[in-house]
Amino acid sequence: MKQSTLILSKANALICSLLLTVSLSACQQTKLVFTDAKEPVISDLKGLNSAPKVNLGQIDDNVWKVNELTKSVTLHQYPPSQSKLTYLSLVLVNPKHPFNNIDLISSALYQRAYTLAATSKLSCIESFRVQAGMHSIALQLSCPEIEAVQALTLLMGSWQTDAFDSIDLDTVRRQLKLNKHINAYSGGEIDKVWAKKILGEHHPYNLNLHNPALQNELSPKELIEQQQALLAGSNWHLLVSSNTNDMVAELAKMLTLNLPSSSVNDKKQGLSDTLTYRKPLQEVFTQNPQKQLYIIDAPGAIQTQVRVGYRLPIVDDELTNTTPSLDESDPLSCQLLASWLGRSFSGRLYYDLREKRGLTYGIYGRCFDNPQARTLKFYGSTQRQHTGAFISGILDHLALASESELKAAELSALKVHEKSKYLLASQSINAAFSRYIKQLSQGRQNTDLSQEKIVNQLSAKTVQNMAQTIFSTPPTILIRGDVDLIIKDLQNKLPEWKINLIKP
Repeated sequence: MKQSTLILSKANALICSLLLTVSLSACQQTKLVFTDAKEPVISDLKGLNSAPKVNLGQIDDNVWKVNELTKSVTLHQYPPSQSKLTYLSLVLVNPKHPFNNIDLISSALYQRAYTLAATSKLSCIESFRVQAGMHSIALQLSCPEIEAVQALTLLMGSWQTDAFDSIDLDTVRRQLKLNKHINAYSGGEIDKVWAKKILGEHHPYNLNLHNPALQNELSPKELIEQQQALLAGSNWHLLVSSNTNDMVAELAKMLTLNLPSSSVNDKKQGLSDTLTYRKPLQEVFTQNPQKQLYIIDAPGAIQTQVRVGYRLPIVDDELTNTTPSLDESDPLSCQLLASWLGRSFSGRLYYDLREKRGLTYGIYGRCFDNPQARTLKFYGSTQRQHTGAFISGILDHLALASESELKAAELSALKVHEKSKYLLASQSINAAFSRYIKQLSQGRQNTDLSQEKIVNQLSAKTVQNMAQTIFSTPPTILIRGDVDLIIKDLQNKLPEWKINLIKP
């Protein structure tokens, strides 16, 4: 009896000890220690010992053969692929006006693709792709030559008024709602808010997307009306890579006979005013006059998402200008600065903020070049304790780029990077098609060669001048993170910046 009582007492003592330990540890908190800011560091870009020399070669001239079949239909022929497949991309393009509700149409077309994958007899049906943008939408297939005619028939059928008869509209609506929830959960909502901040809430690119009322009550009739409305003022382009010229001629004949007309009356289709928006001649480009930092509060977030960038000017005659001048209104300036500072491993931001300081998994730069808006954006994520140091590190590099010329090795690396982009695009049919579609949507064609010549002659002083012009005013900064935990660090490291809390 005594022994059992002793065992029970010891057991109770052990349980009490464990409970006390758990209680005490639950009360303990780890102090959040924020990272110090440091001076920016630049890589010396030393070459590897015994590394082979790479001959980048020359971009081929006149690789696209253009044949205007009618005023609204053009055939673009690319050299054949070694795979012997016929690559087709049927593209609807409108450089002057953004497409309305293109997110809805894109989702419906993808749903049609899923239906076709289960019912079509085409052996290549799984290559069906939809590439949608604000000014272009492309439907693509890569098929054996024997199926090329059937493939083009299918692509053109996607634009007929009965194209969506067999799809499930409930699935389309659910997918659009699901995308919204996924973005809210994953943090993707920051890019939607970024577009509003950098362009303005009433810019057509913001007004023409995310129409919840239409998406929730979408009917088959409304879907067809939205699809047909895209035809107004648009032009058709068929991009072809084929081994047989006779086949290309047959495809061209099909285009002129079977494509739906793009001369649709705007008023009959009930188009919104946003579709007919055109940047007025008197629109003046302005930079941010004040240092403003915007925060989307995300309680509990262990990372802070960061967007830093500029909206750049677009001149009215740029659609016909094929000789880059490398001022702040030229698209090549935007691309070069994005590559110089934010081109992944060898970019200044990545080298310093990741490789040297470990503040992020990645920091990148990108130029978003569209007919009615051009933006330069640097973006990445960081742990919350690195928030202030990460943002101040980006700002320090923008200032440093304006203050001093880049060295010869860095200039050479920038040129190699830009030239490599063009060459890589020419080595892949899909990449070449995507690049060409982008040029068509911008109202520009065959600009790669003129840009390559400018890049070859690029000087360190020219790059610095671009940085001085564009980085001369404060950038727009938007972040998403736990405000309660990072606000003091931001105030300490960015004392001159006004911090504004905004809702997504």
